[in-house]
Amino acid sequence: MIARVTHYVAIALAACFTFAAGWFCLWSIGLHLAGSPILAVLLFPFGLRLGLLLQSPLSYWPPLLLCEALLLYWLNQEVGMPQWPLILVGSLLTLVPLLIARRQRIRNDWQQLLVLLATVTVAAGLQSLLWHLAGEDGLTALLLTLTGGLTLTSTCMLIWHYLTRATWVPLGPALIDQPVDWRFRHLFWYLLLFVLSLWLQLGLPDSLVRFTPFCLAIPIIAMAWRYGWQGALLATLMNTVALMAGQAWHEHPLDLLLSLLAQSLTGLLLGAGIQRQRELNQALTRQLAHNRQLTERLLETEESIRKEVARELHDDIGQTITAIRTQAGIARRLAPDNAGVGQSSALIDTLSLGIYDAVRGLLGRLRPRQLDDMSLEQAVRGLLRELELERHGIITRLEWELLDSDLSDAQRVTLFRVCQEGLNNVVKHANASSVRILARQQGERLQLQLEDDGCGLPEQAPQGYGLLGIRERVQALGGTLQLSCLHGTQLTLTLPCRKRESPNG
Repeated sequence: MIARVTHYVAIALAACFTFAAGWFCLWSIGLHLAGSPILAVLLFPFGLRLGLLLQSPLSYWPPLLLCEALLLYWLNQEVGMPQWPLILVGSLLTLVPLLIARRQRIRNDWQQLLVLLATVTVAAGLQSLLWHLAGEDGLTALLLTLTGGLTLTSTCMLIWHYLTRATWVPLGPALIDQPVDWRFRHLFWYLLLFVLSLWLQLGLPDSLVRFTPFCLAIPIIAMAWRYGWQGALLATLMNTVALMAGQAWHEHPLDLLLSLLAQSLTGLLLGAGIQRQRELNQALTRQLAHNRQLTERLLETEESIRKEVARELHDDIGQTITAIRTQAGIARRLAPDNAGVGQSSALIDTLSLGIYDAVRGLLGRLRPRQLDDMSLEQAVRGLLRELELERHGIITRLEWELLDSDLSDAQRVTLFRVCQEGLNNVVKHANASSVRILARQQGERLQLQLEDDGCGLPEQAPQGYGLLGIRERVQALGGTLQLSCLHGTQLTLTLPCRKRESPNG
């Protein structure tokens, strides 16, 4: 217990010291911009207090508020600030929107940005209302508190987000030996946009200086588009530095505050909007991937059912036809002298064979039997022999680089069906002298190419279920099927690679 209290006191003292140093430095900058000690407190110190209280645990609020009260008392003794009690009362009033904001259930970064904007707006309104009731200039107080609040709270959120979500590794020999990733491309972009912000602030002629807030939106848009809400807030911070640097050349204090307020609002709203769009796109991508997985599982289930049905039909109908032919032979042997019985037995035997051949053809369309007994490459080679391409004067070349272990059952059946349909079209319509089949993996995609040097498919060639059904199946698996008939026929199929499951499931 004592160790825990000591730990808390040490962290609280360090936080108060850091807060006091930052508070005084920001007050000095605000004094240069606002021209009044008490108004300088309403600018950046107000935003720093809001930002730290909004991000830090509740247990650190009393030390931070006490530290601010001591700073105000000390400044009153040094430079004279008779309105400093109003600042303290306003600090207590702003705790209400801060507590309400902390009780909100925030699930996304864009929601956090909007909550931050609403909290700062309400807190600035309470502070300016108190200022107005005390007989002071409430509009100026509102402008100062909004400007400082939006600028500093967004900066605190950006830093806090980095500190809490970064992976911290203890310093050791292994870490020291690793090269430092400077990310020069990112540093170059930051530097380029900062120079652009300075040029927009300092390089514009006096006649166009009032358009600076609109021009400063360019770096914010660029950074937000590239890096999301973090980039928008970082560009806002760079623009703030550029605007304050340009104050030495352009004496427009009210315009400066308005510019800071405008670019802070732009950064927050644009960052929230882009982050929302990114999260929607990510959710859509995840849903599409989930739907694709469900579709592939559906196709695998369909193939499993087709396989079972084909096996049952083959076994049952095969046995039944064998029994029918046996009974027909028995009837023929029992009445060898009866011509009618012999003719009927022969007809039954012929019809039985016809039924068997028809069922066998249907079973082939329902489920390729080759895939149950051999690999996909062997099944394709068997298909080439079955179609007797060499007898038709067609030279075949098969380049197969795919492994069955890398393919799902639905992908194996689809690749076989494409080869079957493509080769049938070559035999029937192409009038080709050679055909080439290439199956390989390119990156994250599986590719199957079937090419011939024939005349191509005629426009009126009946496709039926053929290519149309295969195209739908390929699209359901997340792939593409392209048919080109410019020089011969080129049938190109691409499928996404099968994701390997982790050992932990």
